[in-house]
Amino acid sequence: MIGKEITVNSDDVRLVGTLCLPSEEASFPCVLMIHGSGPLDRDENAKGLKMNVFNTIAHYLATKDIASLRYDKRGCGKSSGNYWEAGFYDLIQDGKAMYEYLTSQEYINKDLVFLLGHSEGAHIAQRISLEYPIIAGLILIAPTVQKLEQVMVWQAYKGKEVIEQGGGLTNLLIKLLWKLTGDPLKATSVLLQRTRSTNRAWFRYWWQKINAKWLRELLDYDPINITRNVRCPILAITGEKDMQVDPKDVIQIAELATSEVEYHIVPNLTHILRLDEQTPSIFRYKKLVKRDIDHTILDTMHDWLQKRL
Repeated sequence: MIGKEITVNSDDVRLVGTLCLPSEEASFPCVLMIHGSGPLDRDENAKGLKMNVFNTIAHYLATKDIASLRYDKRGCGKSSGNYWEAGFYDLIQDGKAMYEYLTSQEYINKDLVFLLGHSEGAHIAQRISLEYPIIAGLILIAPTVQKLEQVMVWQAYKGKEVIEQGGGLTNLLIKLLWKLTGDPLKATSVLLQRTRSTNRAWFRYWWQKINAKWLRELLDYDPINITRNVRCPILAITGEKDMQVDPKDVIQIAELATSEVEYHIVPNLTHILRLDEQTPSIFRYKKLVKRDIDHTILDTMHDWLQKRL
């Protein structure tokens, strides 16, 4: 396996990533990986949460003679730019720049480039595919077809449900905090109202920095209409215990898309692609990331890709 650090210009931003090749002796099919939400580097790592998703997938694909490209989001890792001033459409532009770079490389079979999107990246991958009909297929991991406001309310409801049903000191402290900030449903309503009432690129809500430009653009985005217009094959994988998107959305993707769709709901799988046999909770993420990514995802992805190579 050969890992090459590459630099690609996206308008005035310099994106830095890793092109992973099985060797330099052939022209390979390739998977371009597109991040979920948040300030993430090329491996989908953020400060305080090292998920190591994309590097794990890249190394696995290389053993199957499939190349890959992953990159630091603008303003993260070695990429230039300001993450907190980036909008949703800026991130789409960055994905397009990386795709165009791939199709110009002699070691890449431009007719066999697939886009892999995790969470928000699934929106971006579908949107990019509408502009490049030659894209060979989409791998959507933890995707949703709901508008962002619906997703945020669903997340708040699930989070509130877990805390209210659980015991222990952590849950008690969270309930006490709610008396100050409001429960997740109320806090989400206040956040949405504040986001819509400002033109600022970002602001702070309590102790958290909010990318308001990105949030406003995604709130207006219609994923259902985009999914209806996707023409390339889709593999949609989600987790039964995902707390951030509704697992049933992969079924709706299969119903909406006019292209061939294969979908899987993996038992006990969480949004961070680790298994959790307990009641799901985002507060267990730091413990779960110490485990390996569930191999079901890797094997399912490989089997699907082999059918198209």
